[in-house]
Amino acid sequence: MTDPWVALEPGADPAERVRVLRRAHETFTTAGTVPRPVRSVVAESWRRSARAGVGPDGAARVELTDGDLGAYRAEHPLARVMPLFRELMGTFAADGEHLLAVCDADGRLLWVEGHPATRRRADRMNFVPGARWSETAVGTNAPGTAVAVDRPVQVFAAEHFIRRVQPWTCAAAPVHDPRTGRVLGAVDITGGDRLAHPHSLGFVQAVARAAESQLALLDPPVPADE
Repeated sequence: MTDPWVALEPGADPAERVRVLRRAHETFTTAGTVPRPVRSVVAESWRRSARAGVGPDGAARVELTDGDLGAYRAEHPLARVMPLFRELMGTFAADGEHLLAVCDADGRLLWVEGHPATRRRADRMNFVPGARWSETAVGTNAPGTAVAVDRPVQVFAAEHFIRRVQPWTCAAAPVHDPRTGRVLGAVDITGGDRLAHPHSLGFVQAVARAAESQLALLDPPVPADE
C-alpha cells in the first residue's frame, strides 16, 4: 500500500478486498489478533475500539434530538462553514448517491445530508444528526477515527468495526480552529464502494482546509497591542 491512509489502491479488486477484510475482522473479534493485510491505522483503531468495550454487533446511539440538537448546532463553530461544505460537496454527494456528514470533536454527528435513498439506508444504522459516531461508541469509522487520530482517513467496508456499517465506505478529515489548532470536528463523505478511491480522501482533505481558511477569514486574529 503506497499510502497507508487510503483504503484501496487503484486497480485493486474491491470484492476480493472485502472477503479478505471480513476474514481478518472475524479473526480479530474472535482471537484478538490482526492478520495481514489490514492497514496499521485500521488495526490500531480496532484495538482502541475493543479496549473501549465496543462490540461488533453494536449500534450508534442518538444523544441529541429536536430542539437540543438545533440549539447545539447553531452554537457550534462549524455551523459557520456549513454553506461552504454544501457548496463544495452537496452536488457531489447528491449525484453520486453519497452523504455529506459533519461531526463535532466528540464524534457526534451534527449534519447528515445528501442523496435521499442513501439517507434512508443510513437512518437504519443511526447515521443521523445527533448520534455519536466516536470510536469509543461505535468503533472504527471515518469521522470518528479522523477526530481520534487527527488525520484524514478512509475506511472501507469490513474495516469498519461494527458489522452493520461494513457495507459502507467513508472518508473524513478533521477541521481545526485556525487560531488555536484544536480539532472542531470532521467533514465526511459516506457511500458505497465507489468512494474507495484516493480521490475521495484528497477531496475531503481539501474541503477541510478550505473550511479552516474560511474560519480564519470570518474570525481573524486580534493584533497584539503596540
